[in-house]
Amino acid sequence: MKHIDFDFEGRTYALSCTADALFTIYDKYGVTDDILAATHALEPTVEGWVACCWLAALFAAQGELQRRHMGYDPQPMVTLEQLRTGFMAAESVRLREAVKACLAQGFAREVPAESAAGEAGEVNLVLQERDAAQKKTRAAIEAALSTLRSALSGSTSRPGTPSS
Repeated sequence: MKHIDFDFEGRTYALSCTADALFTIYDKYGVTDDILAATHALEPTVEGWVACCWLAALFAAQGELQRRHMGYDPQPMVTLEQLRTGFMAAESVRLREAVKACLAQGFAREVPAESAAGEAGEVNLVLQERDAAQKKTRAAIEAALSTLRSALSGSTSRPGTPSS
């Protein structure tokens, strides 16, 4: 079970970004790409704090359900209200960091970079396309700079014959 341990009010909660949690977030916020931006969970506003606490409570519930499924004794689940009102301002950073880490872990994939036989691991086509576009752009910029340098050096050099 992958989870992020989070201590709150003397208990350790396992925050887990499961597929069920992900689809619950999609249903609530109508988002399928940048969850933190869509929920505003990292923004220093009341809306952002409530969203962060909602995400933490959701992830903690999923972590507890996983624990129970594995045969551990049930523990009480932390609620949105407990999280929302149980933090001093300076401590709120811990919860925000735990939610970010939980999301990162939930989306992380364990794919070997390269197999022992020399076969390539997973290829990220989006990154590959972006790199190719950046190389093409750099080449075009270098060509434009070269042309500009040539034009500037020709216009600033002294003519070979004096003008009359």
